[in-house]
Order: sequence, then C-alpha cells, then structure tokens
Amino acid sequence: MPLPQGAGRELCPASDAPGPPSVIESTLDDGVATVRLASPATANALTPAAFADLAAAVARWQHPDSGARALVLTGSGGVFSAGANLDVLGDADAAQLARQIGEALHPLLPLLRGGRLPTLAAVNGVAVGGAVGLALWCDVVVAASSARFSLAFARLGLVPDTGLSWLLPRLVGEARARAWLLTGAEVPADAAAAAGMIHAAVPDPEFEATVRATAQRLARLPQSGFAATRRLLEAARTDALDSHIDLEAREQAELVTGAEFRAAMAAFAARRRGEPGK
Repeated sequence: MPLPQGAGRELCPASDAPGPPSVIESTLDDGVATVRLASPATANALTPAAFADLAAAVARWQHPDSGARALVLTGSGGVFSAGANLDVLGDADAAQLARQIGEALHPLLPLLRGGRLPTLAAVNGVAVGGAVGLALWCDVVVAASSARFSLAFARLGLVPDTGLSWLLPRLVGEARARAWLLTGAEVPADAAAAAGMIHAAVPDPEFEATVRATAQRLARLPQSGFAATRRLLEAARTDALDSHIDLEAREQAELVTGAEFRAAMAAFAARRRGEPGK
C-alpha cells in the first residue's frame, strides 16, 4: 500500500464515538494522510455507518491543524471496495438504507473534491458500484493495471449513485458513460485511463512507488493554489472564455501576494544563484 509500516506513521481513529470498530483506518506519514478502507472480509464494502466514518476521517485530515498536506484514499486486501454492503439489506428497510447512504455522501463528496487537501485515489484492486464514484471524486486517480471499475448498477436493477451519473459523462463523454452505465460495464484500469476516466493505470509492480511519489509531490507543493485551481476547473464547465480569463486574473492577483508564492520565488532565485540547500 502507499505507506509502509514503520517509523514516522501516526495512527488516527476515524471516529471517537462508541460502538463497533470502524472499518476505516487512517495514518499520517511525512505530511501524507492515508485513509484506508479496511474490511477485507467484506471486500471493504461500506455500510451507512462506514460511509459516515469515512467522511469523519477525511474531515479530520482536512482540518488545518491535522499535519496533513495531501490525502490518499485506498483499500486493503487487494481490493479497493465492493461498494455498498448489500448484505445488510436483509437487516433493514432497503429504501431507508438507500436514503441513509445518500445522506452520508452529502458531506463526504465535497470533502474529497473541495477540501483543503489535494486528494489521491489509489485504486489497488476492483472498485464496484459506488466505490467507483468515491475514487473518481478524488483530484487524482491512479490505479494498478490489474484493477477494474465495475459499474454494476444495471446488473442489479439499480441506478448509479455517489454522483456517478453527473460525474462520469463529464470525464468520458456522454456516449461512453451512457453505454457503460446501461450495460453494467466492467472497465479495466488501462481502458479507464485511455478514456480519461482516471489519471493513470500503472503496472502492478510499480503501483505503490507511483502512489507514494505522487502523494509526496502533492504534499511538497505550495497549498495555496489548490482550492483556486479547483474553482477555475469547475467554473470552466459553464464560463465563456472572456469571463474565465478574468476569473483567472482575479485568482492570480490574490495568490501573488501570498506567503507561499513569495517563498517559492525566493527559493527559485536562490537555486539560480547556485546557493546550496535551496
């Protein structure tokens, strides 16, 4: 997985609330928070309570005092996640369960796409149903080549959730999204990368090193521009070019007066002068 066992890691519980053990594990290593779906016995399937614990874990790391500068979301046991835990359907009213999952997603998805930290989904194995959406809402998605994205909703007589019917057409185009969702497609990682659904599919032996390097790069970069860049990318969906150029100029005018920009420029100037340690 992205972060090795050993020194420099800090374990953070997903929730302080009493009750059954959480299936979400969190660690911090050198500024990179890793939130791991950790229920291999159920293929990391998520109940409404687990969705809520996941949102709580991500929210903790998004706090400015958490020590995190980037966040990785991944699975355990060679699986990213089987999506919603369908085994609990026999123990609860199905309609109520669907509403509970929807309610848990409302705080979670904005935390993955719009929080303080850049987010990286490390898809280490199969992602099924709503777990595909969890991955795609992260800023950057890297998958092992052996991973696949199972859009299984149609095979169960269900509709997409986790915002997939909104997000997937924006990533791969409506024609492809429509076909994949209506046929319950199994999308290999390489095909997902070729279609623009994810950033990269990486050979399995290189996966952990690639995830680590990408997460550390995100953690080392100045943080001030992340939120503004996200705002620009979202606004570009509907903006006219002229108004979008003006928006870029306004965002840039604020950032060039910031401490991180000044520090980055000072370091750049020192490197040009050949000063050691810069």
